[in-house]
Amino acid sequence: MKPKPKVRVTLSPMLRHLSELRDEPEVFDLNAANALECLQIMLRRYPAMKKWAHDKEGRLLPVLWFFVNDPEWKEKLTPEQFTKPLKDGDELIIAFGKL
Repeated sequence: MKPKPKVRVTLSPMLRHLSELRDEPEVFDLNAANALECLQIMLRRYPAMKKWAHDKEGRLLPVLWFFVNDPEWKEKLTPEQFTKPLKDGDELIIAFGKL
């Protein structure tokens, strides 16, 4: 089985604040296949984020935005791109956005 790529994940300041992650690192290195898997890993690590990620039926809320290799947050991923394979060295930002 092919190893999953190593990805650097950054949580936006607003998402960190809402999830009360004040003393936790801002940036994480994870091994994950895609943006959704990165989010799942973060939700297991920090359950307080779940209320900002999923509704009562378990559907992903549209207030979470994903950006890959886009430090200026110009092009968020579309839902169809959430499972697009990531590559070694990709940088993913998970942000709390507005509708």
